[in-house]
Order: sequence, then C-alpha cells, then structure tokens
Amino acid sequence: MKRELLDKYLNNRCSENELKQVLEWFENPDNQEEAREFFRMYWDNLKEDSSSSETDHNAILDEIHHRINLQKSENSPTRGVTLIKSSRWDIYLRHFRNAAAILLIPVLGLTFYYFSKYHSSRSEESISGISYNEVFSSVDAITKVLLPDSSVVWLNHSSSLRYPVEFDRKDRNVELIGEGYFEVASNPDKPFVVKVDNINVVAVGTTFNVMAYPEENKIETSLIEGRVEFHLTSGKKSSTVMEMKPEDLIIYTRDNGEVTRLTIKDDRYFAWKDGKLVFTAEPMSEVVKKLNRWFNADIEILDQRVEGLTLTATFINESLPQVLDLIAMVSPVKYTVSERDSTSDGTYTRREVTLSYRGE
Repeated sequence: MKRELLDKYLNNRCSENELKQVLEWFENPDNQEEAREFFRMYWDNLKEDSSSSETDHNAILDEIHHRINLQKSENSPTRGVTLIKSSRWDIYLRHFRNAAAILLIPVLGLTFYYFSKYHSSRSEESISGISYNEVFSSVDAITKVLLPDSSVVWLNHSSSLRYPVEFDRKDRNVELIGEGYFEVASNPDKPFVVKVDNINVVAVGTTFNVMAYPEENKIETSLIEGRVEFHLTSGKKSSTVMEMKPEDLIIYTRDNGEVTRLTIKDDRYFAWKDGKLVFTAEPMSEVVKKLNRWFNADIEILDQRVEGLTLTATFINESLPQVLDLIAMVSPVKYTVSERDSTSDGTYTRREVTLSYRGE
C-alpha cells in the first residue's frame, strides 16, 4: 500500500475506488505489520495543532471505528440505509493528532467486525411469500432508512426496523424495536402503521417519534406534525384509544395498560435524531437510562439521594466524561469511572460508572 493513499484516507480525500482499496487492505491480516509501521511513522511526523493535553482515547478510537463503518456502509446490500452521527469526525481527527499513534493500531483487521457492529441488515421471506428487510442500528450509531414509499425513518441506538421490500396495496406496516423518528410520505388511501407489541401507531402523512425499548416499562409516542391515531390491539382486532394532535405525548404503561396524554413544548423526546441529548427536569434515574444507551455505558446509582435529583441540560457532541463533569458541577453528585478492558476480539467492554451523593 502506498503511503500517499493512506495519507489521503486519513485526511478524507479518497475517491470511491481508492476508498475501496484502502478498506480491503485494512481487512487483510497480512498487512497488519506494514500498517503498524506506517502509523508509527505517521505519528512521528505529526505536528502539534492543539494546546490541549487531555484526550478521551476511548472516544477517539470509537469514532475512528465508526468512521470506517460510515464509509463501508455505502456498500451495504440494503438500499436506502445510511449511518449518520458523523459530524464529530473532524473534531476527533484534530484530537487524534495529539493522541498516541497506538490508537489506530487496534483498527487493523477489525473493519468487518465493526461494520457488522454498527449497522447490519438482512432480508427474509415470510410464509405468506412477502419479502422483508430488517435494519439494525447498533449501540453507537443512528441509522437513517429510506422506505419503499419514500418515507424516512431514523433509528436510535440499539434499535431495529422490519418492513416489506414493497408495501402492499392496502397499508404500510412496519415493526419497531427500540426508538424511531418517522417522516411519513402522505398517502390518505394507504395508512402507515408502526407496530410495537400490542400497540399500533397509525398515520397517513405526518412526523412523529416512537420510543419502545424492550427493557422499558413504557411506550412513548410524540407527535411533531400532522395527525396520528394510537391503537390497542387484541388478536386481529384493533381499537382507537386516542387521536393525537401536534405537541401530544402519549405514554402507554406496559404492566398495567394505562394510557396517559401529556402536552410537550420542547424537543426533548426526539432531539436525539439531531445528535442532541435534552433533559428538562428529568429524574436522575431516567437520565442514567438514556446515558447508558447513548454512550453504551453501564452507569449505576449507589445512593437513593441521587435518584431523587433532577437534571435540566442539553448535550451536543459531548463525550461521556464531559457529561459526567457537568452533572457533578450542577448537582451534589460525584462519580468514578472504570477503565475499559480490551477483549480477545479487539473490542472493548462497556465503561462502568458509579454515581454517589456528594455531601457538603
């Protein structure tokens, strides 16, 4: 591999054919020693371009892996699927120039694994003969999906969407696990139905968000624009529980079947689509759940007094340590973070964090 080509890759200047050549080279285990030597030389020649000496090495490594996935995803067999959340790459690249060159070495030989980790898709055919696609968005990616009717769906971290390769003549049914933001193409004659457990969210042409992670005891539907019907199903029967209007939030509680309608005036329930975490007087227990999913972390609250606290904040592109620092600044909370261990396949364990109450 010519050094000029690797230089172009690191600076995001590769043509499509050059990019394919570099990624194939990364995947070949026989090239690892040559690549290590290149990165050692590259590091020796780097010039300092930032005065900061503090760098989140794990976050940089994760972003490098993610960047490879973004480039690699263009060759995915599932059409209309795009990985997003890449705007931080330039920031991380600048930080990388002040980090140890060793950060890039674990990337070698792992391109295929991380492509599978961040985004995967599959096609299947049901007993009825209908072909389906299923798209998975991993723990560290937001995935944009273009559906056959030109509707667009954003999948949050650790989410999946199953949908027909072609919608039938009567309706447009999709199945969601996790969280999705839907911009539905208008078609009054063909309702768009999001199926989650025994819930159907029915729309014609509208914009809404559905949060339905399996580990949560609630399903939340927030309407941004248009009109949506919220249905409960029993067997093949479906009954309209509520008709939603913009700024409505409907919360369905799984264990008791209770349905609650609230009015929301901000974007906290769907800002994740734009790479933002928004908390408005949010209980710390809920904050921790969202941070765990967003950063693929394992945050544990050790003191009940911390659970009683609330947080109001907006985070855009901050790393987990930066978020924890801010929480510690604005509330009586202290935290400890464990080091992430590398596993035999070159990946890293989840980062473990403990939150405790900081007394006067």
